[in-house]
Amino acid sequence: MGTVILYFLISLLASTIGAIAGIGGGVFIKPILDFLGDYPLATIGILSSTTVFTMSLVSLWTRRREVKVMDRATSLLLALGAVIGGLVGKVIFKSLATYSWVGNVQTISLIIIFSAVLLYVQFKDTFPSFYIKNKSVILAMGLALGVLSAFLDIGGGPHNIALLSLFFAMDAKKSSLYSLFIICFSQLSGLLFTFISTNLSSLSLNMLPGMIIGGVLGGALGSNLSKWFTIRAVEIVFKLSLAGLVLLNLYNLYLYL
Repeated sequence: MGTVILYFLISLLASTIGAIAGIGGGVFIKPILDFLGDYPLATIGILSSTTVFTMSLVSLWTRRREVKVMDRATSLLLALGAVIGGLVGKVIFKSLATYSWVGNVQTISLIIIFSAVLLYVQFKDTFPSFYIKNKSVILAMGLALGVLSAFLDIGGGPHNIALLSLFFAMDAKKSSLYSLFIICFSQLSGLLFTFISTNLSSLSLNMLPGMIIGGVLGGALGSNLSKWFTIRAVEIVFKLSLAGLVLLNLYNLYLYL
């Protein structure tokens, strides 16, 4: 029972922060479950992806008024790219999942991505802002974000926020909404592929119901808190999350090595 509660709390806290900052809960769930070491990569991937999909779905429903005023062309192109990217990312992950070095590659990739994003958000005023309108480029961005999210098993991440800010001149609150939109669709396609191609009976998924409940509650709580947070407050949550994630993944890499 204690383990069930622990996994529920991990899901709840990760989903709450993920919904506020728009980074998805998987960026916390994946490295924390890696650290606990209770499950293999394939099981962690399903636990993380399912929780993140649930969280993003609830978050978007809670913020449905904001969703209605999103730029339709941009959001749909990003979503389409994320769907395709989610499938591609899962295919890549499944083909490499049996290799022992995959966990190290994922962790190193996360450290590099999170460190780069942290530097960007800290000094973003020195970077030029763009507003991409080319449909092919927008689709390609959604594709790239979907591949990264699915392969790394994080369901989204700070890189979503950074790219949306850099290439679409979005503030922290607006980019968090679009990021959740991308996360939702990339996770949907990735999960469908996983459920079709994987023998789920061979995996231990006894923690999944509690984590889904945590994702639902965290998505609702985080989205409601986001409505009251200022742009500055969301930025602070985002930066603190990034710093914590870099440290956690560095520690995980130390354990792997």
